[in-house]
Amino acid sequence: MALRKWPTAFGAVDYDRLPAALDQLACAHARRALASTDSREPLALIDQAVSIGACAEALLKAVLAAIDIHLVRGQSAGIETTLTLAGLPEHPDRPLPDMWTVGAIEAAQVLNRATPADVRLPEELLARIVTVRDSAVHMGFVDRAESERALADLVVLVDRVLSIRRGLGQDADWAAFWSPKHLERADTIRCERIAPVVELIELSEDNLPLLLDAAVADADPLEVMAPVPGPPGWTEQRKQAFLAFHRDRALHPTCPNERTFVITAGGRVVGAARLEPHGEEVEAGVWIGRSHRGQGVGGRVVARLRELAAGTGAHRLTAVTTPDNAAARRLIHTGFGARPRVEGDAVTGAAELR
Repeated sequence: MALRKWPTAFGAVDYDRLPAALDQLACAHARRALASTDSREPLALIDQAVSIGACAEALLKAVLAAIDIHLVRGQSAGIETTLTLAGLPEHPDRPLPDMWTVGAIEAAQVLNRATPADVRLPEELLARIVTVRDSAVHMGFVDRAESERALADLVVLVDRVLSIRRGLGQDADWAAFWSPKHLERADTIRCERIAPVVELIELSEDNLPLLLDAAVADADPLEVMAPVPGPPGWTEQRKQAFLAFHRDRALHPTCPNERTFVITAGGRVVGAARLEPHGEEVEAGVWIGRSHRGQGVGGRVVARLRELAAGTGAHRLTAVTTPDNAAARRLIHTGFGARPRVEGDAVTGAAELR
């Protein structure tokens, strides 16, 4: 019985070399995508879109395969695929089984479950890359501006994946990935896109402890919750009150009062946002940790809250804060586009959704 090999674009490789082969493929596609930037050939944009998407998917699968080869196996894969992934001997004349593997989005989800909880791969960014690739492959739709954006997204994605790799003890050499020929261009794009990807993730029991950790590390209790008697700072009583509040308001099993979202920037938890319906109005609330303020995170969060609120059929988005919360007042003015109105101990703002 002979041990079969993976037939890759760079030659046949042993089964245990699959992570390295996928990584080599990802590097080649990344460099090809950068090299296509200035080409005016009719199919250059399609080639670039394909390489952008192929790089992202191969890179994610390389990381998964290095953790455990079976993580790249798709849900439709049968026993033959499992045996092949395990590298078991096969008859030399027997063809390889159908290789059902995870897609790019699913690969990101699997990787997020397999990595430390405080480091996440931004799935929204990957979704944009996949959309550009699929549009080019399936329909031939290409747009130079969208391709440039997808290329920038890819550079950010590679940077994030390499950070995850370092946490997993895998090789994560940024310069080697791009090669000397393309490193300067990749560095330039990364610097231009230094603003982190911001996502809103529905609050759950799994990420509630992470939200508490972010609040304790980067916010004052009075900025994120109602007053609790006791000495200043995050006492154990305040921590438990924080958890109890969210479990009662957003995670109640039968009648939650509001939707609460964990805000992540660059994959890290940096704050929370909420939407509470009141008839034709939806009240919004946002808090962001001190070290992440003034970076445009709040504006992007409010823009997403407006979309979500409009999707409920509401006519108006409102917000309430206190007179001494300058950050929230600025957000009401700049993010909501509403003039803050002081009414006693409260400052309110409202934005029309229609």
